[in-house]
Amino acid sequence: MTRLTADNLDGFFPKIHYLDGYLEETTGLGLRALACEAAGVAEADIDFDALSVAVVPVTSGKGVIRGFSETVAETIRSLGIDTVVTDACDVAGVAEAVSHGFDIVLMADDDRFIAVDRKRGVFSDNVWSTARGYVTALRLAAGGSLEGMTVLIIGAGRVGGTASTMLLEEGARVEVVDIRREKTERLARNVPGIVPRFDLAAAISENLLILNASPGKISGRNVREGAIISSPGVPYAFDGEGEAKAKKIIHDILGLGVAVMVVSAANPRDSHIREEIKLG
Repeated sequence: MTRLTADNLDGFFPKIHYLDGYLEETTGLGLRALACEAAGVAEADIDFDALSVAVVPVTSGKGVIRGFSETVAETIRSLGIDTVVTDACDVAGVAEAVSHGFDIVLMADDDRFIAVDRKRGVFSDNVWSTARGYVTALRLAAGGSLEGMTVLIIGAGRVGGTASTMLLEEGARVEVVDIRREKTERLARNVPGIVPRFDLAAAISENLLILNASPGKISGRNVREGAIISSPGVPYAFDGEGEAKAKKIIHDILGLGVAVMVVSAANPRDSHIREEIKLG
């Protein structure tokens, strides 16, 4: 998972309350409905009012990101779920969450960000959830189906790799490009059916449907007029020219992935562990 910084989160906190309307405008569904669609569960099948979630700050590795836990908690509250940030960190924070009986516990270190359903003993992973959320958003923004359509994935890391399998399952023709040729080649070996591309500018300019899972900037001169772009990449990748030429750009720093992760963990009809594709 890309490690966010406090600078990434600056200014995002108040935007959480506008995310619902933004997603409805770009995909036709608000945050909660979109998360349920991505997780494969009917909104009515989850009692959001009865759920409780604890977010546990984790200090290992590079340490706690200022504002991260509070932003995650506020995102989950916007779904109508009672959510707290634990007073304690790390193992003590998990103990606090369990002793107080919270249904779902979220925690993140430098490598993993998961939501654990404490009662069922299953978890969902933010990489899977982010990929699932943005693939679903792209499908909805493109009219409801990706069958037979070509989608370019920018970035052959964990989110891009996980999204590639999801898009193939949606019936899309999947192209992948990464600025590191060896990552593109490795993903092509691991995921049969994808088409590797090695010229980033040409790949972008030739495609109308793009899932951007890269932290790199994308020059507007390469964006095709009328493109629909689903972009979980951090930081925001697009300049004014790209924004003007694209029909839709779906992007937020944290909210959609977190929402899908929590809904997936809470899905009463699904005990599947939601993890990302292994690229080794």
